[in-house]
Formats: sequence, structure tokens, C-alpha cells
Amino acid sequence: MIFNPFHLISFLLLSLSKKSFFQFTVLLNMESHPKCSFSRPIIVISRCLGFDNCRYDGQIVSFPLAEAMKPFVELIDVCPEYDIGLGIPREPILIVEDTEADVSNRKLIQPATGIDLTDKMTSFSRFYLEKLDDFDGFILKSKSPSCGIGTTKVFPDTETEEYTHHEGNGFFAETVVHRYPEIPVIDEEQFKDPMKRDHFLTQVFVLASFRDASVSCKHHTLVQFHTANKLLFMAYEKRTMTAMGNIIANRDNLPVEKVYEDYSKLLTQIISETPQSGHVINALMHSFGYFSRHLSAGEKFWFMQQLQKLRTDGSLIFELRQWFMVMAEKYDVEYLSKQTLFCPYPPELSV
Repeated sequence: MIFNPFHLISFLLLSLSKKSFFQFTVLLNMESHPKCSFSRPIIVISRCLGFDNCRYDGQIVSFPLAEAMKPFVELIDVCPEYDIGLGIPREPILIVEDTEADVSNRKLIQPATGIDLTDKMTSFSRFYLEKLDDFDGFILKSKSPSCGIGTTKVFPDTETEEYTHHEGNGFFAETVVHRYPEIPVIDEEQFKDPMKRDHFLTQVFVLASFRDASVSCKHHTLVQFHTANKLLFMAYEKRTMTAMGNIIANRDNLPVEKVYEDYSKLLTQIISETPQSGHVINALMHSFGYFSRHLSAGEKFWFMQQLQKLRTDGSLIFELRQWFMVMAEKYDVEYLSKQTLFCPYPPELSV
């Protein structure tokens, strides 16, 4: 008897549940769908996250995801504490603040020496950010007195070991979020969370793509950008997406520079918050209409079940993205295959 691999595949498909059937179908077809193209984001990252032994104790923080990003992202490493002249290793520094004072009086102190590093760190942070040409996001070290994002312990003085039970931003991080509130910022602990990482990566790759489009400052380039991201923006917030489309329509015949400026404000606004499940479901339902007539009742039922589960388990979006890419190719829906909603960043970074 001649072995036929297709007989084996057919047997396996018949043995699978409906959910497994679609997962198996996705796996069979993932390599055949069109490859997505991406702009290259510029991300500033804390140097101790896999780049150098520059922590106060001379250690380095293992961060394998940094290596995974290097083929797709330009990483600019920074260590504010070392870069202001503190050695390696060095005496620890901490943030001191009188929480009962009427105005903020945060200081960055090195208790062992009594040195006040507040002005030096503040000046460095401002100068460093001003000299950067472009950047799309930040990955910073959690709990750090310089780089922590809402996780840095604040102390009432340099003598008390018990912190104030108030956690804030490190000095460098505070400058980042104050000067650039629209730029995505995440720490290495948050980055390990698949959903938080997904939102951050989606943000920086969208911003990088817009930055590349802005170089030409041509109207048709902005139209192409918006068209490719339309369903993604719908998944974030449909009303803002519509307003962005109205800006591009340019009914008042504004200069193209003004169109880009107005569009940029809404772009950073729409991607600033994690999309709500209801908005995501609406965008997926809209997309489903492009090929639903080709599907069996069982296939449609499976899809509706997945949408219900998505309301409580956001991680299902990863499977649904792959499924939509397969369906877009299978039924030759070119519009969907080019939508960033289903391929917002390189798949290698979703693991």
C-alpha cells in the first residue's frame, strides 16, 4: 500500500474538535500567508536590561526579549546613574520626599555619601532626551530610582528604612513621561505580560510607520498609512478613527503639514489606551463580513464562540489574528491581508 500523507491529514482533521480543527488549519497555512512588512521602531532601553553590568551592585538583568527584538527594533541603551558619573559598583541612591509638604520636594540622594544628585540627574535627563533625534518608546528598569515607572519606592528621609508606601517614577522616567506623555513607556516586568507587551509593541510599530510616512509629508502617503491601519484604529476607538479619516479628507484645503500635525495628535490619542474588548469585537465582526459568506454554519458558530470568550480572555486575539490572516489569503481578501489589526508587529515578538 502506498503511503499518502493527505490521507493522514484527513484522518487527523476528522479526529479534532472544532476548536482544534481551526487551530490546526491555522498552523498548516501560517507559512503561506503574505509576509507583513514593518517600519523599524527606535526604542530607548535601560542599559542594565541585558546590555551591560551597570547596576549599582555591578550586576546585569537577564532580559532575553531584548535579543529577540534586535532584528526588528533599533535599541538605544541608557544608564542614567552611570552616565551622570556614578561608578560601577556604586553606593545605592534613593528618592526622598516629604509627602506631607504642600508642594513636591523630591530629591535624589546617595545616603552613604550624603550627596544630593537631584540637579545633576534632572539636567542629564533633559539634555539626553533633547539630543535624541527620534524615538518611539521606552523600556525601563522597574523600581529603579532613575528609571522606575510608578514602581520606585519613595522614602521620607535617608535614615528611615521603611518607605512611605508611596511608589512613583524614577527621576529619568519622570522626565520622560512629563515631556513626552504621548510616547509609550513600559518596564521589563510589564513587558513579560503578553497583553501589555502586545499593546506596547503595537504602539511603537504604528508610531514608527507614521514617522516613516511623515518623512515624505505627502498626502497620498498618509492615505496609505491610514488605510493599512483603519481596522486597528477601529479596534481602539471608532469615533476617533472616523475623525482621523475626516482630517485626511481635508475639506478645508489645509496645507499638508497641518494635516499631518492634526492627524498626529489623534494618532497618539487613539493608541494611548489599551483597546476595550467591545471595540475589538466590533472590528473583528466588521472584518468577518469580508468572507463570512464562504463559511459553513459550523465555522461561523466557532467564530462567534471565540468572540464571546474574547470578552473575558483577551489573549485569544493572538489566535484570531492568525485565523484572519489565513482566511484573508484563502478567500483572496487582499484588503484584510494588509491590515495591521491582524499583523501589528513581527510575529516573532509575540512569544
